[in-house]
Amino acid sequence: MQFKHFMLGACALAASSVPAQTNLVISINADTTTALPGDTVGFTIVAELLNPTGVVLAVIADMGFGLSFGGTDLIISNNQFTDSFDSDFFGPAADGVVSGDSIIGALGTNTLPPLDNAGGVDSSNPLLIYTFDVTVPLNTTQTSYSISDFALNGQVTGAYEGVPFPAILFYQDAQGNPGDTPWSLGGNQGFQVIPAPTSGLVLLGASLAATRRRR
Repeated sequence: MQFKHFMLGACALAASSVPAQTNLVISINADTTTALPGDTVGFTIVAELLNPTGVVLAVIADMGFGLSFGGTDLIISNNQFTDSFDSDFFGPAADGVVSGDSIIGALGTNTLPPLDNAGGVDSSNPLLIYTFDVTVPLNTTQTSYSISDFALNGQVTGAYEGVPFPAILFYQDAQGNPGDTPWSLGGNQGFQVIPAPTSGLVLLGASLAATRRRR
C-alpha cells in the first residue's frame, strides 16, 4: 500500500511539473458592454503569448487578417494598425479596406532585426495591434453586435530573442495551415444595444409631464 501511495504521489508530481502549452490569444474587445443608437464604440485587437519558453522579441512579427460583424448595419471608421506595424523598411501597414461591416485585407509588420525600425521591435506582451470604431445607426433594429468572423491570412509569426538571429514562432504558414504554436480568439467581441424609446412613448411622457404641470 505504501508503494502504491508513493507511485500515485510521484505520478501527480510529474503531471503537475509538465509545462503549460505555449499559445497565442488574440482578443477583440469593445470598450463598452452597452450602447445607444447613434453611439460610437471603440474596438481594440490585442495579442498575448501565454507561457512563453524564451525571451519574447515580438508577440506578433507579421500579421494579415480580415473580420466581419456578419452583414449588419454598423458603420466602421478609423481602422488602423498601431505605429509598431508601420515599417521603416517596408513602408506603412495596410490598414485594410472597409466593406459594409467588414474589414478586408489588413496587413502589418512589426519588423524583426536586421530590418527593424529605428526605435526597435515592439516587444510588449500583451501587444496592442489594431484599433477601429463602429457607429450604431440611429434607426437600428439590432439588439446586439458581435464579431461573427475573424480569419488570419497567410503567414503569421512571432519571435523569441536569439543569436545571431531571432527564433521564429509560426502561428500560421503562408498557405494558411496551422503553425507550431497554436492560437485562439478571445475578448468580449461585441456589445448590446439599449433600444431608444419609441415616438409614442416619448409623446406619452411629454403629455404626462404637461398634465403634472397644470395641476
